[in-house]
This record gives sequence, C-alpha cells and structure tokens, in this order.
Amino acid sequence: MNNLHCIGNISYWHAILHQESNFIYINHTFQKQSYLSQFDIMTSNGRLKLSIPTKKSSRKGMFDKVLIDYSNNWQVELWRSIQNAYSKSPFFLYYGYKIEEVILKKHVTLINLNWELYRILIKCIHMPSIMKLDHEVVVMYNHNNLNKLSSYPQVFDDRWDFESNLSIIDVLFNLGPETIDYLLSIRV
Repeated sequence: MNNLHCIGNISYWHAILHQESNFIYINHTFQKQSYLSQFDIMTSNGRLKLSIPTKKSSRKGMFDKVLIDYSNNWQVELWRSIQNAYSKSPFFLYYGYKIEEVILKKHVTLINLNWELYRILIKCIHMPSIMKLDHEVVVMYNHNNLNKLSSYPQVFDDRWDFESNLSIIDVLFNLGPETIDYLLSIRV
C-alpha cells in the first residue's frame, strides 16, 4: 500500500508504478522524521535530507490534519538547496521551475503540498495513470526501500560514488524523459 510521500524516493515511485490499486492511502497517523515530510537529495557535500517543517500542535494526529509551519523561511532555503544541487544537471531547466512553483506556494497542510508535488511529478515523469487519494481505508504508514538500484549519471559523480534511492527529482533532473524507463527497468 502506498502513502503520500513528500516527493518520494525511487523505491516509492517504483511501487506507485507497479501498484495494482488506483489509490494512495492517507487515512493514517503522521510519522515524524519519515518520508511523509522528508526527502533526500545529492549535493556537493554528499547526501542531504530536506524536511518540510510542521506545526508541533498538529503532529500527533492524522496525516491529513498536519499543518505546515511557516514561522521561518524554509521554502526559500529548501528550494535553494535543490537549486544548488541540481542546477548543473541536464534536465533541471526543463523541470525545476515546475517543482519550484509548488514548493514556493503557501500550502496550509502537508498533505496538500505532497499531493500537488505528486501531481506535478506524475506529469514530468509521464506516468501512465494518476492515482486517487483514499480517505476511507485505514492503513498503517509504510515505506518501501529497494536495496539494489542500477546506477545512472549523477551531478556529483566525479566526487561521490553513486548514491542509491534518493528522491525521484535526482533521477528526473539527471535522466529527464528517461526517468520512466529507469523506473520500469528496476527489478525487485
């Protein structure tokens, strides 16, 4: 079962692509320090975990009630991190502005931000179908993690060994329209 991750890593998108159901399940509690509000990118200094700050008062309840905390300028900092990491990638120019627009928009809830990111990434990746959110089925939060992924060119591969299972934007900015082919080529 798939939950609605923030951007999502390669394992997540592989699971979405191969899921038999047309639903992403959101009727579960929020898990702090999880892929619901975090994602990993590759920078000149190595792997970096980026987080969407949430209001403490809303973290102990259901995922769809978690509010985003705008008490600091996290959107600009987060986008700057992505931009610094990927501006030299082959496809940043083609997709970056679309993701930037979503990140810089002021969403009230985490689920709204994640859903909008999901919808824009579906279009960028050219996934064959769009899932629907399921508010009814009660599920436990889970995340998929594939251990062995084939390598692809990364921006800092002259400094760092291949870093596996980063967020899908790493693949998108480095492979562009071949992202869907990469996801389809993964064997579990």
